[in-house]
Amino acid sequence: MPRSGSRRGKRSVEELGELNLSAIMAILVILIPMLIFVFNFFEVKVQAVAAPKVGSGKAKKKDSDKKPLNLTVLISRKGFVLKQQDELQTEPEKPIYKRTFEIDVEDEKGQKRRETVEDYDYPALYTRLFSKKTAYPDEKTINIAAEMDIPWHVVARTIDAARLQLDKPSYVKLSDYTAAKPATVTKKGADGKDEEQPKKMFDRVVFVVAE
Repeated sequence: MPRSGSRRGKRSVEELGELNLSAIMAILVILIPMLIFVFNFFEVKVQAVAAPKVGSGKAKKKDSDKKPLNLTVLISRKGFVLKQQDELQTEPEKPIYKRTFEIDVEDEKGQKRRETVEDYDYPALYTRLFSKKTAYPDEKTINIAAEMDIPWHVVARTIDAARLQLDKPSYVKLSDYTAAKPATVTKKGADGKDEEQPKKMFDRVVFVVAE
């Protein structure tokens, strides 16, 4: 039986209109300035330098106060290694190895349970950096170097441990360190009024490549 004329006709082709990109462009216009604003909170630089060696001798008294600390945090798969200017080194720096922590984990039902995890010892790192800042209060720069396979979140948490002072000078438990609040200092704001601002420790971060 021959097909009807309506079936024999050519199928209509639906033409697609042009895509409306105005909404996407509007989002990008808002997002880009926000990203630029966020990354202006702290200064980050990248330079190739030779990391300072750990010295075992006593610090030289002559001109020692005028020399920069040149504090460097090296991130490896085993933990952290701190280095500084040879002339300002009084004793060898002990590595800060990874260790196990007891943390609270919440499941889908909202019930908490204790788990043992291995992680970088950020509390010990902060404690060591705080002691360095106390000994050299005028220092504002810290160098950070990492092995090639170190995840970015480890580098970011290392920066967080170095940038701001917390409400205590030292921590042992990871939970206490994570829950700690930044220490504050009273400063004049843009409007000339006193306001509480986070107290900075090493706010100038420089990424370095150890040679």
